[in-house]
Amino acid sequence: MKEILNETESLCPVCLSRIPAKITTEDSKVYLEKSCPRHGEYKVIIWRKDAEHYLKWAEFGGNGTPVGPKKRLTSHNGGCPYDCGICPDHEQDTSSVAIMTTNRCNLHCPICFTYGDERPVYEPSLDSIKRMYQVILDTCGAYPVELCGGEPTVREDLPQVIAMGKKLGFNHIQINTNGIRLAEDKEYLSRLKEAGATTIYLQFDGVTDDVYRYTRGASLFDLKVQAISNCAEVKIGVTLVPTIIPNVNFEQIGDIVQFAKSWVPTVKGVYFQPVSYFGRYPGTPGDEDRLTIPDIIRALEEQTNGELRESNFAPPVCEHPHCSFSGFFVLMDGKLLPISHLEPRRINEDGAEHSRRFAKRYWRFVEEDEVQRCPLPRHKPAPFSTLLQHLQREYLYISGMAFQDVWNIDLERLKRCCIHIITSTGKMVPLCAKYLTSVAGQRLYPGIA
Repeated sequence: MKEILNETESLCPVCLSRIPAKITTEDSKVYLEKSCPRHGEYKVIIWRKDAEHYLKWAEFGGNGTPVGPKKRLTSHNGGCPYDCGICPDHEQDTSSVAIMTTNRCNLHCPICFTYGDERPVYEPSLDSIKRMYQVILDTCGAYPVELCGGEPTVREDLPQVIAMGKKLGFNHIQINTNGIRLAEDKEYLSRLKEAGATTIYLQFDGVTDDVYRYTRGASLFDLKVQAISNCAEVKIGVTLVPTIIPNVNFEQIGDIVQFAKSWVPTVKGVYFQPVSYFGRYPGTPGDEDRLTIPDIIRALEEQTNGELRESNFAPPVCEHPHCSFSGFFVLMDGKLLPISHLEPRRINEDGAEHSRRFAKRYWRFVEEDEVQRCPLPRHKPAPFSTLLQHLQREYLYISGMAFQDVWNIDLERLKRCCIHIITSTGKMVPLCAKYLTSVAGQRLYPGIA
């Protein structure tokens, strides 16, 4: 029997008009349903688990009232999602800001998030990028920055882009990359590290070449391994970022975790991204084409034979609870021991600031000489001291985010988005709004930046 859990707003996949929507439950699954007066009705699965779990996840997530942006850059005109920039309706502060450094790319992926390699070429000058950095400073502060593309490493002056940000006060600069240049040119990678790069956010879809041929159009696994090996030599932290697709690499979720374990402490985490349907995707996806957060978490337990458990993962404190999940684990004696658990939040804090602190602390490479030898606490056994030492370096965070597309977008979720793209005109647009497309390819915010 169908039950309505919540009422919200969404967009028509054809005309991008804002329309009413409902969150409903049926047959132990949760759906978003909506109807456009001109283009008909739509129903899409958003949570492949029962309503009780969906509601509990929302109850345990967040930190009460979100902390809004420090500065608004656009006025209220058409309303969400037409005034992004950030507008007065937006409810959450920024956790990280992406700067699109180029639309050139050294791949032509069948699965593309940001429409890389568009024409004409977009590649902002160093002066333009400096102005973007300054907008971030003036709007937020020295928040974590992601340098994205296209493929940012096709820029020879990327070390200068990083050094500029470092000089301006940004102490967490992440490179979002497919890793090809890093595998083939270790000297270039060293220059990125020396300039001030903190983290490599590495596209990593699986552990066999058939996966990469499907998702990226080329056999890339050996290059991915070489890129990680070079990062280990240079001593820069790596986060693996798999785009997970049904019947392509869903069955490799456990293998990806085992691979990540073998590269700790260079690999700091795995950030799963269930596939979203925008970019170059040509058709209308069915529910069988989608993976939800419960699907990924369930696979983490099943495919690791219970080493990881569903109860080890919790909703976020920053973005909307139904946007993501995370778990934190210490690696001891070859096993991942959970530090995180699904339970009510005991603290009330600024969720965006919590996310920023976590990224700056745990996404970077930690040298051995940084590990403080922990004295044995009173009445605690010796293994407890070892656990505290491993917690500083031998750990793995495992998380994921369900990015929204035009079929499943929920404007309540969008208003809580804390990952923003800074545009060449000085606006800061929530990620899911920036890359959203209609069924015909129309975009709310054209251009890569």
